[in-house]
Amino acid sequence: MERLDPRDLAADGFASVFLACYEDEMRWHAQTAADFSRACQSAGLEVFVVPIGYGRVFDPDPSAESLYLREQARTCQVDSRGRRVPKACPNNPSFLEWFSSNMRTLAWLLECSGFLWDEPALYFARGAWACRCEWCQRHFFAERQRQMPLDLDGDVARFRRDTLLMFLLASAAAIQAVDRRLVSVVMPVSSASSLEAGLADDTLAPVAESSATDVLSVYVPWQSEGRDMEIAVRTTAEEAQAATRKNRKPVVLWVGGSPHPRDRLLEALTVARRAGVKHLVIAGHQTLTASVAYERFRPSLAEAIEQAAAKR
Repeated sequence: MERLDPRDLAADGFASVFLACYEDEMRWHAQTAADFSRACQSAGLEVFVVPIGYGRVFDPDPSAESLYLREQARTCQVDSRGRRVPKACPNNPSFLEWFSSNMRTLAWLLECSGFLWDEPALYFARGAWACRCEWCQRHFFAERQRQMPLDLDGDVARFRRDTLLMFLLASAAAIQAVDRRLVSVVMPVSSASSLEAGLADDTLAPVAESSATDVLSVYVPWQSEGRDMEIAVRTTAEEAQAATRKNRKPVVLWVGGSPHPRDRLLEALTVARRAGVKHLVIAGHQTLTASVAYERFRPSLAEAIEQAAAKR
């Protein structure tokens, strides 16, 4: 935030910035984040806040620390083996109150356009799943009229998915209590990863249909999965567009980007435009704008962005 000039981003054709706000870092650098957010807005960029580490429910970065979890271990999820795991339970009232308060503070402090709720998830690893805390077991019994089983059956998978949907509703309500115009952009785990994460296999459509979701965001991890870039971009865009067709919600496509030719960023922009994608985010600062090769790459990227914007 201290090295990047938002005016340079605006000059290159960018329209928005997604600002990662880590729970532990915001205790010490909240003013830096607020100043950067205002600088972005002064440059004509929209700012979307990405909360990371807050109870580790939104957990795209598994290395993110959470002081709250260290101090409030009783709110952690309980797995199928009866162990506490390092993720807060979205059904725990104490955690919900704390999380909502922090999100309202972020919304007030950063004066942003909205929030990105990035890959909300419950614990699932090595055959163990969560959550089986007292609150989750109460909710499960109230909904299903039977005790929560130890096996992750279809009812449990749907309950886990619905728990995350309810948490998204609480998250959206928290920020809109500050400003009803604030947008909730939701990035669920990919369809391919839903079953691997112990969720129901129809997660994308329910997330898109939820009233908590104003914009559906999807990531194209073609590099890490060794997929063909063009096929991955097109199929991901088609899945997201199909999920939002009923309610006509906007779709934001994310691609990893760097100046290195292997990432084929300029080609990805062209493919996304041809696939009907109107909003595309390039992730992220460390691989792109902080790269030593970025200055040489900037003119080509700015030209590609201009062409994409002109043909929307």
